[in-house]
Amino acid sequence: MKGSLFATSLMAVAMAAAAAAPARAADPKYYFKIKEVTAAPEVDAAVKAQAVETLKAELASRPEWASDIGPAAEADPAALAAELTKRGLRGFEVTVRIETFKKEMKEPRPGGRLKQLAINTRLVVIGATIPDAKMAFEGSGEAGVEAEVAEKRMEKDSANASKAALKSAVKQAVDQAVVKLGATTPSGGGPKKPAKKKA
Repeated sequence: MKGSLFATSLMAVAMAAAAAAPARAADPKYYFKIKEVTAAPEVDAAVKAQAVETLKAELASRPEWASDIGPAAEADPAALAAELTKRGLRGFEVTVRIETFKKEMKEPRPGGRLKQLAINTRLVVIGATIPDAKMAFEGSGEAGVEAEVAEKRMEKDSANASKAALKSAVKQAVDQAVVKLGATTPSGGGPKKPAKKKA
């Protein structure tokens, strides 16, 4: 009787410990390297730099993506390909294409005193395989932000609004790209075929 009670107690303790333990993060499946950002001539350098940083942060926040596999491997294409194979990762060079980025100053809202800054952006995130540079995925995102801006804080408020618009558009694009990526085979051979039903 005592033995069974002791065993039951140990089992309860083990189950409680397992429940309290934090869930293990998923292992990375993909490696990304930002290749470049392209945009129309009217898009300034600060916006392009912000788009790159936003994309890096968005991908890095997802456990299935990795960006750091050691400087030695990243400096040499052959070593990078070998390291990706060793780790079982699918590697991609990622490009951001900013198709539109427009700012417009509007009059204050009814009853308001501060002017409105409207920002609209549309961009595309494109991934090509490493090392053979084959098109692997593409996702697009579009966002619009309106914010009140004060003359004294115009630069800061404008930068915050731009950041918010880019963050929303990048997230949409990455969400779409990940869905498409998950629907393709590791060799990039198109959508996965549905599993055959057993007779």
